[in-house]
Amino acid sequence: MVFLLFAVAIAALFFVGALLALRLGRHLGSRYRKQNGVDGVGGLATVEGAIFGLMGLLLAFTISGALQRFDDRRQLVIQEATAATTAYDRLALFGGDDARNLQSLLKEYLRARIDLYRMPHDFLLLQRAEDFSDQQESRLVELKNQLWNAAVAACPQPNYRPACGLSLPALNSLFEVARQRAGAAEKHPPQIIFFMLFGLGLACSLLAGFGMAAGAGRSWIHMTIFAGTLAVALYTVTDMEYPRLGLIRIESFDHFLDDAYEQMRPVPAESTGDQ
Repeated sequence: MVFLLFAVAIAALFFVGALLALRLGRHLGSRYRKQNGVDGVGGLATVEGAIFGLMGLLLAFTISGALQRFDDRRQLVIQEATAATTAYDRLALFGGDDARNLQSLLKEYLRARIDLYRMPHDFLLLQRAEDFSDQQESRLVELKNQLWNAAVAACPQPNYRPACGLSLPALNSLFEVARQRAGAAEKHPPQIIFFMLFGLGLACSLLAGFGMAAGAGRSWIHMTIFAGTLAVALYTVTDMEYPRLGLIRIESFDHFLDDAYEQMRPVPAESTGDQ
């Protein structure tokens, strides 16, 4: 909620700033035309076109990058669910109590992963939420080490060597996807890009207002739509970069992990070959 209010406040501030810049630009344009005449503004179209073109390119590349990163994060959720299911099935190859113990550890690990992503996320976390996050991460590291060490400890047995050849790479893939998700969550464009968007948006508003001075009347409809469009675009880019904090959410894909967890069934005792 803190991030949402912050992002909306920045968008509202930009909207008001853009309207003021449009009005100021129109005032400056009227004064310039009175001092230099209509012919004095003929050579300014090149400068205006270059700045508007730069703003369009920067906005297009930023939105394209944000969409790509958002889609990558969704794909990683599916990859983690697939890797967890594959690793769980291959751990059954160990057989007996070893298979059940390893699968139980994997289910605990996956449960901890689900709980981590279900915890409250916010731009400014309270101390209790920070402590909970640290506890979850410590728990995940502990479960990961227990699962890996238990699988490696079972490998020296001759009858488990084929199972190890399939299970250990599957576990490694599962842990690798988890690291990729952690990296993707922190992958954002440099902050200077957001400052450039904000500053260029205001500069374009000023130039747009300067150009509107050629008309006799003031169109508030055009001014409002222009400022509103830029404000919504700026907010959308920011919201997509933090898909667990704003209105554009990624939680709809978390059900793949829940489905993988619910589909995990322990190895029946009669099918393990126990004597």
